[in-house]
Amino acid sequence: MRTFRRELTATGANLLGRSIISRFETALIRWRAWWFNKVPLSVTLMLLLLDDRSFTIDAAWAIVLVVLTICAVGNYGYAMNELYDIEEDARAQRANAATLLGQRRLVVISVMSAIVAELLAWSAAGMPGAVLTVVEIALPLLYSRPPWRIKERKWAGVAADALAAHVYPAALAMLVVSHWTLRPVTALLALSLLAWSAAVGVRGILSHQLHTAERDRQGGLTTVVHDFGAPKLETFITFVLLPIEVAGFIGAAATCDVGIIFWALSGLYLAYEAFKTFAGGFVVIALRPQGQPYIPFVEESFYKAWGPIVIALDAARVDLRFLVVIPLYWLLFRPHLQNETIRFRAVGRALHQR
Repeated sequence: MRTFRRELTATGANLLGRSIISRFETALIRWRAWWFNKVPLSVTLMLLLLDDRSFTIDAAWAIVLVVLTICAVGNYGYAMNELYDIEEDARAQRANAATLLGQRRLVVISVMSAIVAELLAWSAAGMPGAVLTVVEIALPLLYSRPPWRIKERKWAGVAADALAAHVYPAALAMLVVSHWTLRPVTALLALSLLAWSAAVGVRGILSHQLHTAERDRQGGLTTVVHDFGAPKLETFITFVLLPIEVAGFIGAAATCDVGIIFWALSGLYLAYEAFKTFAGGFVVIALRPQGQPYIPFVEESFYKAWGPIVIALDAARVDLRFLVVIPLYWLLFRPHLQNETIRFRAVGRALHQR
């Protein structure tokens, strides 16, 4: 009888745990999109800003606060987008969280996410962080909600998405390291990071619109892809945005006084990208769903797979505690590292066959 009671109690606790987890998961709107695409760039950026510094409790806490804030604003942004894209998604036959969860529940989720983001931003960077986050929260609202619905206004929509998704995290990271006196933010560093984040952001939304051009047309949404055509935008991404992005990141790295390990491993990455570009046989799907000949840097592998590892190794020359970042990043963002391992092996096989 006692055994039965213990089993019943354990079963009840298990069901309660699953229920709590299930409710938590339903409150996360398209979480894979923001967790695997937005957060890694913020981790890379925070580690870059902390390179050549000690890995103190304040430094670790600053990384956590930035990541949690980006999670909250990401959840809010996707909730707002789903809430006001119901008709468009129905025409394009896309799944929509508002249809699955109900509009009222999605409103609650978006409001709670915005409140959490404000509290986290205030904790991370004080009043400047809170004010910056008010602007960030306004952008998805203006982007998605009629009568503004900036997403339908071509380049204005591209700019709004880039600001919300990439420029805001970069600006927040700089405010945080300055607020916690972890690193002085010079004008050159700020300019480099803002140029980098703006280029990454514009490239990101244009790549998304290139992928979804047909579905957008079916949903009644006209984007810059339909106005200018895919070939022109691909050229703009390859020969304008990518050079700005690379120059901005290199400028930020140089300003942050990174060490020889960073430059050596980054040089290895450049050689790796060059081989995939000129060797033939490698494709990229970042711009075309059907794939195309390889274009360097467009897959963001450095930010999502190489960057955190490379910078953590470089930062360990000053403080070995940075090495704890490597297993943590592998645990939290394993798909990126597994995908990059597959690509690295493919390059190895190609070199072996030559």
